[in-house]
Amino acid sequence: MQQVDVRTGNPVVAFSGEIDMAVAEWMDAALQPWTRAGGPVTIDLSEVTFIDSTAIHVLLRAAATLGERGCIIVHGAHGAVKKVLELTGLDSEPSIHVIPCPVLAAA
Repeated sequence: MQQVDVRTGNPVVAFSGEIDMAVAEWMDAALQPWTRAGGPVTIDLSEVTFIDSTAIHVLLRAAATLGERGCIIVHGAHGAVKKVLELTGLDSEPSIHVIPCPVLAAA
């Protein structure tokens, strides 16, 4: 017998604009409650126009905080942001899944 389980309540944390050293601490603080609670945690970057290494480190720390309790789903990275994620190898991290799709930005 097949069973379908539908769950609601998985967080989507959406950022916009430029994520650099000036806002990385704020980004980290926004993610902490969700990473402490366990994952998966979806991060919408579809409205982000710039990301630097400080933000990459925040995403790596978020994944490390989750540990075995979940993963980070980076949704909507595109253009220069997607390129930075690729160049830094973030898209190769086993607990970070990068999905290039702008759908959430319109919602």
